[in-house]
Amino acid sequence: MLIISDIESLHIELTTRCNARCPMCMRNYRGSDYNSGYPTTELSLADIKKILPPEFIKNKRVLVNGNLGDFGLAKDALEIVEYFIEHNALTRIHTNGSMRTPGWWAQLAHPKVQIGFALDGLADTHSLYRLNTDWNSIIKNAQAFIAAGGNASWRFIAFGHNLHQETECRQMAKDLGFVSFDYINQGRDNGPVYTRAGDFTHWLGEPWHDHVPDIKPMVQSHITWYDSKTFKSSKDTTPLNISCQHKVRKELYIAANGEIYPCCYLGYYPQTMHHPGNEQLKILVKRNNALEYPIEECIKWFDTVEETWNKSSIAEGRLYACVTSCSANS
Repeated sequence: MLIISDIESLHIELTTRCNARCPMCMRNYRGSDYNSGYPTTELSLADIKKILPPEFIKNKRVLVNGNLGDFGLAKDALEIVEYFIEHNALTRIHTNGSMRTPGWWAQLAHPKVQIGFALDGLADTHSLYRLNTDWNSIIKNAQAFIAAGGNASWRFIAFGHNLHQETECRQMAKDLGFVSFDYINQGRDNGPVYTRAGDFTHWLGEPWHDHVPDIKPMVQSHITWYDSKTFKSSKDTTPLNISCQHKVRKELYIAANGEIYPCCYLGYYPQTMHHPGNEQLKILVKRNNALEYPIEECIKWFDTVEETWNKSSIAEGRLYACVTSCSANS
């Protein structure tokens, strides 16, 4: 694994708080209230300065994009970006953009800052997935950022319900001054969507059944499966070719509680959270909170991740997250 002097980029989750309720996010279960074990927390400007002193952050590439939370909900978000700018760090932010005021977003305009706004369609389709966000507010915030000289991209996740709007969205992005249109196909178009209280609202993609499944047994099945120690995968074979993003990008992932991981796929709070492979991972993680230990100490356990790739199967200890996220053709 990498040593500190090799690190070129950082992936940072500033907060686990989010205003949205996307049905396939780990913050909830298909839109209903459910905390899978993640902490409600965030990194302050003081925390960032402690973890990333000037001599370390200088000239780095920074991606601010949480597994769970949204950049715009972090209390010190603006001040943290200003700190990155001060030390010549090129910063890219991914956000749903449906919070704060246009004036707040305008303050982020700087040549060293790029913002990707999540806009999954037009006003009538966007919030079918991006629950609790407001398309018109996002457009206003993005326009304010662009008008102030900001570099913005329109991030479009492809769903069955918005594909017919792709051409119109591309043209609108061009007309409004977005510098790019990022088409993202992540296979999220599948499953029922519920209210926070657990009442069914609509389907994403093709319905699974001719009836709406009760959410309570689905949640329990979800928990049981995530706690399993014997996952199987079609790629659970030998030999295994891992294209490790941590190694390729020379990157660290910093979670919102200060914990350090090789990448975001391993950073789903393994000590507390129901997530695939966390039962495997929690055994490996040692002294990795950068608010308590120096980064050099926090990354010592990283070598044990690569050692698991030599295991014969996931059941024998090969890390599920590595197999399913970064193995060849995953």
